[in-house]
Amino acid sequence: MTAAPRRWLIGVAVLLLIVMVLAIGAIASGIFDPALAGPLQWRLNGGQIAVAPQSRHVTWLEEEIPQTDFTVRATGAFIRGEEDSGYGLTFGDEENYLAVAVSPLGYLAIWQSDLNTSAINDSYLLQWQTWPHVKGDHELNEIWIDIAGDQASVRINREWLWEGKIGRKSRRIGLLGESFGEGALFDFRSVELFADNNG
Repeated sequence: MTAAPRRWLIGVAVLLLIVMVLAIGAIASGIFDPALAGPLQWRLNGGQIAVAPQSRHVTWLEEEIPQTDFTVRATGAFIRGEEDSGYGLTFGDEENYLAVAVSPLGYLAIWQSDLNTSAINDSYLLQWQTWPHVKGDHELNEIWIDIAGDQASVRINREWLWEGKIGRKSRRIGLLGESFGEGALFDFRSVELFADNNG
């Protein structure tokens, strides 16, 4: 190989290396992450939720929810107990809410619960199913919900999952734990709400 083609190949290799480093830097900086509804309004440690065998428990937060569009993110993990279980976020109130949950077995689900009747009535938007972006076992999962009017969009670990109409609901946020077998314990490391104060 003559000197000219060798220099050309080295130049191309250096150029590709530079492009690769710039791409990795852009991804690591979060430039391609989805946009939040506005600046951070509040952040709290969600705490632990213990769930009795074959039951569901929702802890409703007292923090104020703006009347504008907002983003809520919660990071949680399974601690111990029944692995056939789930934990996640709810939006609405005690009688009618949207729920997004993940399981330590790698499953997820989205449903709306209507408690206006004598029994719990869950209407599934996504049945419990595996999804490659759910982290199993004791790993942390981030649930991200954007609410804009009566529309919601959901991301799990920053990966888009679902969007659709949820109807007008009361504006409260809850943390959910559910077990389909023995008791379980979950830890919500953080809950954050982002909104535009000028909206």
